Amino acid sequence: MDFDFNWILVPATLIFFGIWLLDKLVFKQYRQLKDKKQLAVQADQTIQAEQQHFEQIKAKYPQLTLTDTVSNPDEPAEVTQARDRLSQAKGDAVRAHATYDAHKINPLVNWAYDFWPVLAVVLVVRSFLFEPFNIPSESMNPTLETGDFILVNKFAFGVRLPLLNTKILDTGEPEHGDVAVFRYPVDPSISYIKRIIGLPGDTIAFQNGELFINGEKQIWQAGNAVNLPVNYLDESGQQQKMIVDAQQWVVNIASHRFITQYIKPEQSDALAQQFIAEYQQKAPLSLQQNWQVTVPEGQYFAMGDNRDQSADSRYWGFVPEANLTGKATYVWMHKAPGLHLPSFKRNGSIP
Repeated sequence: MDFDFNWILVPATLIFFGIWLLDKLVFKQYRQLKDKKQLAVQADQTIQAEQQHFEQIKAKYPQLTLTDTVSNPDEPAEVTQARDRLSQAKGDAVRAHATYDAHKINPLVNWAYDFWPVLAVVLVVRSFLFEPFNIPSESMNPTLETGDFILVNKFAFGVRLPLLNTKILDTGEPEHGDVAVFRYPVDPSISYIKRIIGLPGDTIAFQNGELFINGEKQIWQAGNAVNLPVNYLDESGQQQKMIVDAQQWVVNIASHRFITQYIKPEQSDALAQQFIAEYQQKAPLSLQQNWQVTVPEGQYFAMGDNRDQSADSRYWGFVPEANLTGKATYVWMHKAPGLHLPSFKRNGSIP
C-alpha cells in the first residue's frame, strides 16, 4: 500500500471547487447557460399550450377546413388570432433555442459543476469515514491474504485532515489486537498494516515462543501445521521461493481471536535449516528469540500475524500515534495476483 490516492483527489477537488466558485461569483457562465436553457424550455411549453388552444378553437368549427399554417377566408377572427399566437410562439422558440445553442461555456466550468460535488463526497468519505486499501504482501497471513481489498475505518482512531494527517477530532484510540493501517515510520509515504500488540506504557515480552503483555501470558492454542512459502536469495543473488514447515496458533488478545503462524526452528530440509539459521541472525526480535520492550508514550508496538515474514515493530521500532490512519474492519473483495477474476468468498469482518 504505497500510494495515497488523496494526493490526486485533494488537488482535483480543490481545483474544481475554485473554478466552480469563480464562475458562481464572477463569470456566471453556467448561470447564463441555465437561464437560456430555461427560456428555451418555457418557449417549448408555450408552443404546446398555444397548440392545444388552437385545437380547441378548431373544434368549434367542424364545418371549416382549418390548419395551423394556412388561413381560411371564411374563418372567424378568434381562429386567426389563435393561429397568430401559435406562429409567434414557434418563432420565439426558434430564437430561444438558437440563443441557447450559441452560448459558449468553458469545458472546465462544465466539468467543475459536474465533478466537484462528486469528488467532494468521495474525499469526505475516504478521508473521514472509510477508505479502501489493497493488501500487497503476506505479512498478515492467514488473517489477510495478498490481493484482499479491505475497508479501513478512518474515524476509529481520530478524525484527521487528508495529506497533513493532523488530528482534528479525537474519536478513539487503538486497542489490543486491533488491525491498524498506519504510515510507515521509516517512510511515511508508504502505508503499512499490522496488528496492535502493545499500547503506550505496555511491556511486551517474547519468551520461549510465548507472548506476554504486561506480564500476562497470551493464551495460544495449537492449530494446523502448514507448509509455508518463503523468499530467499540464492548464491547468485536471485530471489527464489522455498517451502518451510510452520505452525499456526489460535490467539486471543483482548476481544480479538485470530490465527498467527510461526516458522518452526526445526526443519527437515537442509536448505530450510540454513535459511532459519541466517534468519535468526538478521532478525533482532524474532524467531524463537527472547526479548522484551516497553512501549513509549504516544507510540504503539505492532506485529504482523504472519510473524516470521513480517517487517514490523520488532525490526523498525514503534508506530507514532501521529502516523495512524485507521482501523481495518472488513474484507470486501479478493483479487489474486495475475489474470484472475475478483472473488467475494473471503468477504467478512477482520478479527
